[in-house]
Amino acid sequence: MIRQQVLQRDGYCCVSCGMRLKSADADVHHLLPRSMGGTDEMSNLVSLCDGCHARHHPNLAGGLARRVMERWAVRLAKWLDREGVVTETTGNFGPALRLFGLDRFRHGQLPIILAALSGKSILVVSPTGSGKTLCFQLPAVLRRGVALVVSPLKALMAEQVSDLLAKKIPATFINSDLSREEKATRFHLLALRAVKLLYVAPERFFVRSYAERSQIKRSEPSFLVIDEAHCVDRWGEDFRPEYGRLREVREKLGAPPVLAFTATAGKEMQDRILTSLGIPDAKVFVRDVDRPNIAMLRRHCRSEQRAQEIASMLMLPLLKGQKAMIFVPTVKVGNELQASLSAVGLDVPFYHSKLGNAWERQELVKRFLGQSRPVVDQIICTNAFGMGLDVPNVRLVVHWQQSASVEDLLQEFGRAGRDGKPSVSVVFHDGTGRQDAGRLRYMAELTVASAPLDDARRAAMLTQRNHQIDQVAKMLRSPTCFRKSVRGYFGDGVTQQRLSLSERILQWVFGTSPPKARHTACCDSCDAELIKKYGAEAYLAWIVGGETPRRARR
Repeated sequence: MIRQQVLQRDGYCCVSCGMRLKSADADVHHLLPRSMGGTDEMSNLVSLCDGCHARHHPNLAGGLARRVMERWAVRLAKWLDREGVVTETTGNFGPALRLFGLDRFRHGQLPIILAALSGKSILVVSPTGSGKTLCFQLPAVLRRGVALVVSPLKALMAEQVSDLLAKKIPATFINSDLSREEKATRFHLLALRAVKLLYVAPERFFVRSYAERSQIKRSEPSFLVIDEAHCVDRWGEDFRPEYGRLREVREKLGAPPVLAFTATAGKEMQDRILTSLGIPDAKVFVRDVDRPNIAMLRRHCRSEQRAQEIASMLMLPLLKGQKAMIFVPTVKVGNELQASLSAVGLDVPFYHSKLGNAWERQELVKRFLGQSRPVVDQIICTNAFGMGLDVPNVRLVVHWQQSASVEDLLQEFGRAGRDGKPSVSVVFHDGTGRQDAGRLRYMAELTVASAPLDDARRAAMLTQRNHQIDQVAKMLRSPTCFRKSVRGYFGDGVTQQRLSLSERILQWVFGTSPPKARHTACCDSCDAELIKKYGAEAYLAWIVGGETPRRARR
């Protein structure tokens, strides 16, 4: 209020040089600094342009100069904008970044955020740890209204809301763990437009309480955010059918833009997600599927020999004190592997959904994270382990057999090397695919048989699951580069559309340059000669140690 009064008194002109000022560009300067007893009364305040303000504060000239650059870059980008991607809120990128404790956007974030703020629906496929969360939290803060965030797990909701509240950003979640009084308080805040992000599970839109449903509907959200959007395809039919009804939810909410994010969705799954959500014209961004620091090895090995191979890897000296994860398809396989490793002196715990009670499972997770004692460095687990966890120093990920889909494979080997250091993913397969794929087909049949669907939809789902199993088996048997196969499946190798001139100007001011891709090693196909000459274990040890055999020979 006082700021506007000062600007009006000075006629929206810099009192030093007479430059005309816009409200958004003007600075209000204290004649007598606060540190010397100056007050915020109008008599102690004058209007200045950025340049004159910087002259009065030589110690702050760098920060003030950056604000000038940001403002003029936004003006120029808006003047050159022909695609309609530069909106009024773009001028607030600088303060918004600083609100989140950041200096700049990571490479690739800016085009996503610009598309969201221009009102487009988007689907983003990008690995965990690449900054997807900011791509919906920042637009939610900048746009008027509340953003509804659909999240699959209560733990993820609580973690993100806690992080936002620590940054002084009003956010909350509503789930079944809350008392009736606490829910009422949070819905009252929603009605007052006092929160910017509201996290809910998809089931929340279909609760029996009409009052709850109507309160969410009346919120008129700025965005409908779908976090972990692969759940729309993977869970939408059988496990959590409410994911398959989010299109219906969006229509009842007034068809707000959809911002969907996932770490893993191939081109076929991307199409199914967009169709299910009713946004076929959404803009799709595929980023950083390739993890250059992870070497990807396929190992042809019979089932009965795999425990011995895994034991040999875990006993490598360079892996001592390093994190390793071994993914198994069933509890039975996990128990057998655990017993085999125990027989050779390796005490490796096994995490699965039937392990003890919730407290025991959580305690094992904390031990693997290093948050509880004794610390666990090596763990056997089913593929549900670690969802939403970020363990940076996993050096080795072993897949006891092929995954049920390329998406699952990416989720699993993507747990390795999140700190950017050299790591290895090893996938065992039987060569023909009969035994490994047969086990997965049997599990798929059990899942489909229990799904609440008619016969035609069950048949279609089973066909789709079998097709995904065949895709992985084909990749594992192929003699070509494994990395290229995975990238091609997700569309990461497709040439991305060039940034417009206005986007490049904003990228120069607010963004960062793309990191240089550095492959520690590639795969068993590209490095076949090295593996043949030195052996797989030596090759693995060299990678984890930070050098490939190629460098060692030099």
